[in-house]
Amino acid sequence: MFWTNVVNAFFAYAIILVTFFCLGDLTAAIDAPYPIIEICLQATGSARATTAMMCGLLIISFAVTLGNIASASRLTWAWARDGGLPAWFAYISPKHRVPVRSIWLPIFVVMCLACLNIASSAAFEAFLSLSCLALFASYAIAISCMLRARILAKVQYGGWTLGKFGVAINIYALLYTGWMMIWFCFPQYLPATGSNFNYALPIFAFVVLVALLLWVVRAKKHWPGLNKVIIEVVLADADRNTKD
Repeated sequence: MFWTNVVNAFFAYAIILVTFFCLGDLTAAIDAPYPIIEICLQATGSARATTAMMCGLLIISFAVTLGNIASASRLTWAWARDGGLPAWFAYISPKHRVPVRSIWLPIFVVMCLACLNIASSAAFEAFLSLSCLALFASYAIAISCMLRARILAKVQYGGWTLGKFGVAINIYALLYTGWMMIWFCFPQYLPATGSNFNYALPIFAFVVLVALLLWVVRAKKHWPGLNKVIIEVVLADADRNTKD
């Protein structure tokens, strides 16, 4: 996993350089509804070549979406398994061996949120910014816990570690995460008005406050915690399938 990130970072830097080199008319790219299409059209001078390049991006986007669905479905399943959602969503199909109901739930929610673009593009863009803001906030929580555990020497390392660079990398990651979270809250257009304002921060703050309130009022007293028995069963089943 580590080296795939290194390789992808190298190729991402390369594609950025190529894009800048072939940028062409900057004003036309900025004013275009989809700047990447305008850049490819200027670089190739052919609508067919541009279409072919965009189809490649669509394939990549489709593959990324499948990965996101898999990740979201497993989180949804774990949440339902541990009592955060109705247990009905914790069902695993014996035929496909995947949490089918937990796959369809985030898909349905995202489809409903996508309909916001019909009513208000500002609301839709706010949810897009909110997803990035919430994602980086989750990174910050995980990295902070890891950094604290490293400093207190309470980490049980596995087969691969960052070694002596771990603390420095965690600190840099936290600083970078905080820096990026600031920009996710800025409006995309100036002057900022009620229709194009970025509402990601107010929505994020509202969600966090509601979650904290629910934790204090109910979950803290009634949530039993992680279902460790089921986790052990799943791990044992996965180990048995690997050996088979």
